[in-house]
Amino acid sequence: MFVFGRHLLWITTRYVLYMSTDTKKISLPELVGESFSRRFGTTLFSLVVLWAIFRGWSLRDEHYLTAASGVGYWLGIVGGSMMLLLLLYPVRKHVFAFRNFGKVRYWFFTHMTFGILGPLLILFHSNFSLGSLNSNVALVCMILVACSGLVGRYFYTKIHYGLYGRKASLDELRDLLLVNRGGLAWAINLDQDIAEHFKDVETLAKSRPDSLGASFSNWSQYLLLAARSKRTVKKRLMHMLVEVMDKREWSPAQYKSNLKKSYTHVDTFFVASRRVLEFNFFERLFALWHVIHLPFFIMLVLSGIVHVVAVHMY
Repeated sequence: MFVFGRHLLWITTRYVLYMSTDTKKISLPELVGESFSRRFGTTLFSLVVLWAIFRGWSLRDEHYLTAASGVGYWLGIVGGSMMLLLLLYPVRKHVFAFRNFGKVRYWFFTHMTFGILGPLLILFHSNFSLGSLNSNVALVCMILVACSGLVGRYFYTKIHYGLYGRKASLDELRDLLLVNRGGLAWAINLDQDIAEHFKDVETLAKSRPDSLGASFSNWSQYLLLAARSKRTVKKRLMHMLVEVMDKREWSPAQYKSNLKKSYTHVDTFFVASRRVLEFNFFERLFALWHVIHLPFFIMLVLSGIVHVVAVHMY
């Protein structure tokens, strides 16, 4: 168990140092989400945490750890402290006196890291077993908060440029639709069918739904529309560029280069339109999530305090 702890600490330290480095300026491809390197780091960290949970669960009957004393006791202290420190992120965001204490994205990263490592240490503290009533209540509240946090993380990525980037702007995303449609103006002017496909997608993306249900309906319609339109537009572009190649006597390399550029404009147009619709939908979900997540966290804090007091008094 001590060897496992040392390896987990090393990997966590490397993950923190890597993920908290300054990010480069947001580029257009990052509309899709986090960069590959960051997704890889997140995936690696997640696999280590899952492996730790599996090992802890499989060795629970060996009783290497006990909640009452030794390493198991201190894991509970450290894990509980991490859960309390989760409050630092909302304090940093909303309390004016703390506005100059570091960048928000570093606090957010710490908030998420502690939100995973804290519950993990508590699970080892409890030896993956149920105990008294007050400890069971605290454990259930902790699991609810952790699961809620993972859901919130997903919603967060849908309305921000990457996990640690700035919040996306609806007008900014809509401008990207115009920019990438403009890059294909020649095709839109020459082919009415392509123009209609772009118009249908753009009309849907620029709609302003007034409810969560309407946002979800638009997003669902887009998924069906985009799959058909994107394939059709690319196919027609390919045939159009073949005709242009014959007229202008392009080389195969020039044809491939122009086709690649056109496909890039098409891909970015559809990504931007999807992000606009996701923004409408997930921004409302994120606001609703905040309303649910806060009571869960308050329940966790209260049950944790009761658990600590009961353990040390009795």
